Amino acid sequence: QAEESSVCRRVFAMSYRVLLPENVDPTHYDLTLEPDFVSFDYRGKVVIDLDVKTDKVKEIQLHSRAVAIFSASFTAEGGEPIEAESWSMHNPTDVLTFGFDKELAKGKGKLTIDFRGILNDQMAGFYRSKYGDNKHMAVTQFEAIDARRCFPCWDEPARKATFDVTFIVDNNLTVISNMPEKNCWAHSTAGKKQVAFLTTPKMSTYLLAFCVGEFEFIQGLTKDGILMRILAVPGKTDQLQFALKTAIRSLDFYNEFFKIPFPLPKCDMIAVPDFSAGAMENWGLITYREGALLCDESTVSATLKQRIATVITHELAHQWFGNLVTMQWWDDLWLNEGFANWSQTFAADSLFPEWNIWQSYVSQEQAQALLLDSLRSSHPIQVPIAHAKEVEEVFDAISYCKGGSVVRMIFRVLGLEKFQEGLQLYMNTHKYSNTETTDLWAAWEKVSGVEIGNMMKTWTGKMGYPLVKITGFSESGGNMTLELEQQWFLADGSVEAADAEVSWVIPLITGTSDGASEVQMMKEKKMTLTVPAKAGSWLKLNFGQHVPVRVQYPKELIDRLSKSVQDLAPEDRVGLLSDSFALCKAGLSDPADMVSLLLGLQAERNDNVWKEIKQSADALNARLQNLSDPAPSAAFKAQIARIMRPIFKEIGWETRPGDDDNTKTLRTVLTAMAGTYLAGDDEVKSTASQLYRRFEEDVQKGISQDVRAPVLGIMVASGDKAQWERLRELHNANDEPILRRDIYSALSKSKDSKLKDTMLDWSLEDAVRSQDMVFLPIAVAASGEGGPQAVFDWLQRSFDRIYDRLGTTSMILFNHVVRCSGMGHASEDMATKVEQFWQSKPKIYEMTKKTVAQTVESVRTNSKFLSAIQKSSVSTSEYWQQYSKL
Repeated sequence: QAEESSVCRRVFAMSYRVLLPENVDPTHYDLTLEPDFVSFDYRGKVVIDLDVKTDKVKEIQLHSRAVAIFSASFTAEGGEPIEAESWSMHNPTDVLTFGFDKELAKGKGKLTIDFRGILNDQMAGFYRSKYGDNKHMAVTQFEAIDARRCFPCWDEPARKATFDVTFIVDNNLTVISNMPEKNCWAHSTAGKKQVAFLTTPKMSTYLLAFCVGEFEFIQGLTKDGILMRILAVPGKTDQLQFALKTAIRSLDFYNEFFKIPFPLPKCDMIAVPDFSAGAMENWGLITYREGALLCDESTVSATLKQRIATVITHELAHQWFGNLVTMQWWDDLWLNEGFANWSQTFAADSLFPEWNIWQSYVSQEQAQALLLDSLRSSHPIQVPIAHAKEVEEVFDAISYCKGGSVVRMIFRVLGLEKFQEGLQLYMNTHKYSNTETTDLWAAWEKVSGVEIGNMMKTWTGKMGYPLVKITGFSESGGNMTLELEQQWFLADGSVEAADAEVSWVIPLITGTSDGASEVQMMKEKKMTLTVPAKAGSWLKLNFGQHVPVRVQYPKELIDRLSKSVQDLAPEDRVGLLSDSFALCKAGLSDPADMVSLLLGLQAERNDNVWKEIKQSADALNARLQNLSDPAPSAAFKAQIARIMRPIFKEIGWETRPGDDDNTKTLRTVLTAMAGTYLAGDDEVKSTASQLYRRFEEDVQKGISQDVRAPVLGIMVASGDKAQWERLRELHNANDEPILRRDIYSALSKSKDSKLKDTMLDWSLEDAVRSQDMVFLPIAVAASGEGGPQAVFDWLQRSFDRIYDRLGTTSMILFNHVVRCSGMGHASEDMATKVEQFWQSKPKIYEMTKKTVAQTVESVRTNSKFLSAIQKSSVSTSEYWQQYSKL
């Protein structure tokens, strides 16, 4: 009875999903493709082993898109082929239906389809990527629903099967796929060869991959003898070493951690010149943007090196969490991406402990989650997905960063041993199959006895997160007693009647000068908590920042923390700053308190804390610049310059012998701040000019890549049109992706409004790769100086061209354009204009509704923050006089 009820509940829960019929089930695909690099198309044939599960089947439905069907037939086991008498497409759902004039025999059979497809230039399906002197490679990107753009298939994550892949290609080309090559022989067509690969494990269609082109590679072996290769287009093998070393160490780490050996005999990683995502975890053939895999270790910036390492550890985590065990449906996308987001940092911290990368996680990944999830227009981690196309809107900071943050929270609650034991149970139970979120909770509960499911349904089943308020405290007998209250935290501080009903089960970790307390659970709206603490001691709630919450302290406790801020670990200093700014923006504290906290951090030396200082200062300065009186912004910038000048002088512009990567990252942050807060300093302008001349002499090695983007930006901000054009010419003469991104950032800093417009129009030209197009409007919108309005005006006048370039390519990329439309704006009038603009395009609005709502709400939140600043003392010249003599 209990089992039957459970099944019924699951069927009911899935009833909203639009899925293919289950009367026919694929078990194996034998796929043959022959690409043509002149006509940019390919011939294909797929033979699909099927299990016909019911009687009276006269039609077969599967997915297909932009594929021309020539013929189709079904052959029952031991029977004769039956030709499909008709086929039809339902374009809204990409469902291809084959009709047969006879009933198909129940049991095993084969569906054979001959077809032709396009090697498109849209970075989706089986597509072409251009490099060098008009050369091309062909590569796949199938997640989430683009395997169907390559060949007809059951393109749903739960319809797992095995795959045999064969290619017919020119003799000079290399082909790689998920599995190693099985054999290669001369084809009947002169000058061509036929390459076949070993059978894959049972897996989802979105994980199938292949690449065709001219590649170079380096290789090595893991401890268990797995062949690891890093590939790129010719001429880039000197940029593969760091990736290879990191990949081998990472795969060894995961083999040991999961206690399940990597199940494939090899793992390839390839850098692709045109790629819509950062990377894609195809089983055994991981594809990357060039800028996420390639680097010269002798010149790479510390920031990029850490980025490459965490992208590699992210994608390799997927080889188990996502590939070996896969979510049942896209509702549970976070099971893939949230776990990989946590795991990328967990593994990188083990491989590179000197980076202290959990500090970066708090200041970046967790911060992104808290920012987006503080909007009423956010969404739960587990978001119902009816049509698979809807999933593209939830490849965002909720699925990735909030997902990773709650995994980190569980790790803190369970501890390493039980966390690891539960994962191993989960994977051994469900390997080569599909799961839902509750399956993971059940595994952790079984090994630990902790009610993970009851706690986590409050974190994954609803959007948002709590603000924990210390409403009162007392000290007695070596203890501190706290009166706590939780409420839904919202970025604009708004409160609606139903908000009072929302609550979470919150793990509480407190810290004092004596260390951290045991985890205690806050299960109700209010709670009294007693912790050991000396009289007069500072106390930090959410010690270690393991839980995605905000904390509000009474004045006396925040004063104690401020006085002892350097006694806190860097991640707690980041958390204190982040919470303080969020409370200020929400109208729950005075902006003057935030200014006081920022200006008290002159002694800070940690790179991640300075990232948070920069982020808070930039956000506050952006609103001060919206005031009609320029004096408060000028005074604020002068005070930020005052606190950063000593450490900037100490760290300097140039890399020094013995600098570790954290020092190099700090140098990056401080030089970026110099462009805003020390822009008028003669010494800064002189040094930047000297470095710029060295850059022009050698764009790759003339100056440290840690400071290259800020130096270029400082020069553009103070330069003329001729200098702007010279930098654009350097972009066109170099195809190195990180250099190009540095140039985009710099060009946006021009004070000339016409050059901002030129830059935005240029983003639609072929000189800028489609994958990089969004970087330009993002940079202009973030530049101030009329940038936000320039972007919105450009979007209105050039919308059709923008959509043709990105909307038909990747809605994930296009959603960045949607966000750009509101970036930097802080008025109710602009919120309305942005909303009306998108609503005037009903078809596109329907596909971007969540992102539009988040964008508009962010503008309205900025508007409320500006109003709060206008009412605060920080908007007056009198307030700033107290700092004038410092």
